[in-house]
Amino acid sequence: YVNLIWIWGHPEVYILILPAFGIFSEVISTFSGKKLFGYKGMVYATAAIMVLSFIVWLHHFFTMGSGANVNAFFGITTMIISIPTGVKIFNWLFTMYRGRVQMTTPVLWTLGFMITFVIGGMTGVLMAVPAADFVLHNSLFLIAHFHNVIIGGVLFGYLAGITYWWPKAFGFKLNERLGKYAFWCWLVGFYFAFMPLYVLGLMGMTRRLNHTDNPAWTPWLYLAVVGVVFVALGIFFQVLQIVVSIRDRKKLADVTGDPWGGRTLEWATSSPPPFYNFAHTPVVRDLDAFSDMKARGETLPTEGYEKIHMPKNTGAGFIIGAFSLVFGFALTWHIWWMAIVGLVGMVWAFIHRSNDDHIDYYVPATEVEQIETRHLQRIASQA
Repeated sequence: YVNLIWIWGHPEVYILILPAFGIFSEVISTFSGKKLFGYKGMVYATAAIMVLSFIVWLHHFFTMGSGANVNAFFGITTMIISIPTGVKIFNWLFTMYRGRVQMTTPVLWTLGFMITFVIGGMTGVLMAVPAADFVLHNSLFLIAHFHNVIIGGVLFGYLAGITYWWPKAFGFKLNERLGKYAFWCWLVGFYFAFMPLYVLGLMGMTRRLNHTDNPAWTPWLYLAVVGVVFVALGIFFQVLQIVVSIRDRKKLADVTGDPWGGRTLEWATSSPPPFYNFAHTPVVRDLDAFSDMKARGETLPTEGYEKIHMPKNTGAGFIIGAFSLVFGFALTWHIWWMAIVGLVGMVWAFIHRSNDDHIDYYVPATEVEQIETRHLQRIASQA
């Protein structure tokens, strides 16, 4: 069972980090004013990570006695997976090289990620050596490594993405000053909270202890508490940032739809975008399509609107998911009547949706024109 758990569990951590990698690519390209360096290399690195993530799971239990050959194989694959990840780091660095990097909050989260994630990656490669893992397994060194990559990678990435796409989703930017306060509190707090854990792990402190009264550990644990306080301040500033930004949303309004000088197509629409996205299908000639349009002096057409074919909203996916939750819960606990209810509900919802012919509609051209005209008027009023 532990094999089955980790055959799922290790690819799952890459499910967490790969979207964050995509966010960093968008952020660095936009705020460096350059195309992403080595785009094809990024794609191949992502594919390599995807494949390798399925053949590293046993490094979670090197100590269980699988034997030297098995441990050596999984140790080597764990080391190899750091190579495509390193390719991504260098590609982001080369994207910034000779670019006009704007030190906005999303960029700060990205730079913080690069430093923090690389440290976490190095400690991960160390623990990929089975002999070292025999010493470090189940210690606070492992805890520090895990948080190094998940907080420094996943969390920092999603916080960068929230700040970056917030104006596109809600029509106003987040307060930049408070965002930077949150970043610095998070970064300082992270290092104070988790770097001592590496030391404690090397000193022999394991996780899940019911007492921590070893006097040699105490100073390091106090340092970690200081870090927790800084992280709490970071969370406070993030909440305050959202509250203040909502209060000042008129002053922070994104009228143009392109507050950052974006390079991709979502920035060609209003903020927030209309429910049909684009009134005219954009002509894409380049990977950074919107940047290419701006370089050519092109804009999306502002006349000749046509009706737009749209799907109707449906709750079928939610309903099927709810019944599947009931079904899975019932099977786990052998509640057979509930399992039957969940299965019948799933099948019924699926059949009902499959036989529903009224699943789409058209947005009239006049409605499209009214929405687009209002957007153009807003831009003109701010010019």
